[in-house]
Amino acid sequence: MTLSVSIQITTSRLNSLVFNLATHMTSRKISIQLLTILAISFLLVGCSSKGARHSVPHASVGASHRVENGTVVSVQTVRIEGQSGYVGYQTGTLLGAGVGQTIGAGTGRAAASLGGAAVGGLVGLAAEKAMTEKFGQEITIELDRGRLIAIVQEETDPAFRSGDRVTVLETPYGYSMVRHSATQM
Repeated sequence: MTLSVSIQITTSRLNSLVFNLATHMTSRKISIQLLTILAISFLLVGCSSKGARHSVPHASVGASHRVENGTVVSVQTVRIEGQSGYVGYQTGTLLGAGVGQTIGAGTGRAAASLGGAAVGGLVGLAAEKAMTEKFGQEITIELDRGRLIAIVQEETDPAFRSGDRVTVLETPYGYSMVRHSATQM
């Protein structure tokens, strides 16, 4: 709740900065404002990163989990596609508007600022997607009951290897997570 409130407050502040950039700021002030915006954006991205060793969806908190043991049959390294969202879009829009503001004069400057904001928003989305990309493992497991399953999750330390004994947690919502068995650790 606190994070969403602070993001909304920051978003309204960023929107007012865009208005200021697009209307009447000098080049020097634009540079200072853009650096401030960049710093705020990196802070927001940093605050949203997960520090926990294992992440679980909020819906699984308090839910019962089915627990099964098994043996890792194979492991493949995979790339987990990043996600783009509001932070990348907003940052790109602001930077694009700032760059556009430095081009032309009068009506041309306003048009360049709007064009820069549009292009910057798209670039910001792509940049955030690239920055949130992660590597993971596709882990194929033979459960002790004989069933064969495959689960993709972020890489863990230590990484899984073929032959490892593991515990698989499955929620009623279809989310599964693999952990090393306690006997191995």
